[in-house]
Amino acid sequence: MENFIISQNKKISGKKAAGAVWILFGIGRLIFVKGSLDKWDWMTSIAFFLMGIIFFTPLVGPDKPQIEICEGGLKIFWTNWIRKVMVLDSEIESIILAKNGVMIKRKDKRPLKITFLSY
Repeated sequence: MENFIISQNKKISGKKAAGAVWILFGIGRLIFVKGSLDKWDWMTSIAFFLMGIIFFTPLVGPDKPQIEICEGGLKIFWTNWIRKVMVLDSEIESIILAKNGVMIKRKDKRPLKITFLSY
């Protein structure tokens, strides 16, 4: 069985747009600062640039919700979350695939809902 990756419309996510803005702001700050650059200007420009790289790449979390099959259960990655959730096979009561998301009902625990973003 293959991993379940939810594909959505090819729109730019807010996280990538924010990353691009931070990168441009960091570079623009170095280019358009009037006068000589002191240590503070260099540090803030590099900090803005690095923040943009972190937001633009998947270092903050995946852009799409994913369900990976692994030994003994499922790993669930939510959109823009660093933390992943492990659900053991013995906990799963049922898996419901709906038009707007996936629901995993667990024994003696709250169900997990993974919604598809539609914006």
